[in-house]
Amino acid sequence: MADTLATSFGVVNFSGLLFNKGNTRTPLSSIIGSRQKTTNHVEFVTGQEYTTEGGAQPEISETASLTAPDASVVKREQKTNVTQIFHESVGVSYAKQSNMGTLSGVNIANQQANPINELDFQTAAKIQKINSDIEYTFINGVYQKATDDATANKTRGLVETVTSNVVEMESKPLGLWSIADGVKKIYESNAPTAGLCLWCDATTLNQINADAVQNGLTVVPSARNINGISLSSVVTPIANVYLMLGVYLPAGTALLLDLDVISPVFQPVPGKGNFFRELLARTGAGEKYQIFGQIGLDHGPEWYHGKFTGISTEFKAPEYSRSVYVANAKDFQAGA
Repeated sequence: MADTLATSFGVVNFSGLLFNKGNTRTPLSSIIGSRQKTTNHVEFVTGQEYTTEGGAQPEISETASLTAPDASVVKREQKTNVTQIFHESVGVSYAKQSNMGTLSGVNIANQQANPINELDFQTAAKIQKINSDIEYTFINGVYQKATDDATANKTRGLVETVTSNVVEMESKPLGLWSIADGVKKIYESNAPTAGLCLWCDATTLNQINADAVQNGLTVVPSARNINGISLSSVVTPIANVYLMLGVYLPAGTALLLDLDVISPVFQPVPGKGNFFRELLARTGAGEKYQIFGQIGLDHGPEWYHGKFTGISTEFKAPEYSRSVYVANAKDFQAGA
């Protein structure tokens, strides 16, 4: 694909405030950003797994105890993920750089082009695209480990990560008792249940609130603050669950996440850092830059999380909110 640089007639100048119609929300990247890690290897460790046996009553006689039992071992398995490349380019012709005073559209006296620097605008727009691509990848990434230089590394996202604690909703709405069932699965997997967060779309979040209202329960607003993001919560018999409105979730899917074990993993370039802009060799009357970075997701143990699939994508409004019962109603008379 040929380069497309910003030129005078290709990217015209306007006055007025700038509004981005694309998605700029990256809640998962924001909420885990303070726990970032770095690596100098494309493959990194997400943890080791092992299982201890137990939960049975031994039956050992005194005579049997005089001989030690046969030795056995507990084996460990290492789990990994990979970083992947995010790479964009921007370019501006010399003529465009020197022509920022020419305005198209409605021209009003004393107004100037917005933005006033085309390169800065194009760079910021590409950074926003990269941020969205990272957010999408952290949710939906499909794992691929490169076996040669022509194969791309692809980091494993959270939807693919969770395989143990899965609740199939069979096209039913996700309500409070379904959330409780997800928490129960995580508990039965011997994983922590404190601080779990339900990552869901707008339809599911509305449905949870409707379910709470219909059953006389309460969704607690701003119950927790993580990295500047306020989370509401609902109460289940096993643990409180925080609620977060996410983006890029597949239709009918929600995630029950232990955010404390999730981290972004950066792989910086020595002497340059990560996600840097770099001027490329000039081939004519313009400048071309590349933006380069490598990042992956440390999702932690997969059984620390849960997943809901097959959720109804249609919002079902409650037919009523609450019922009020009056004691001795048969003895009540209007106007008495």
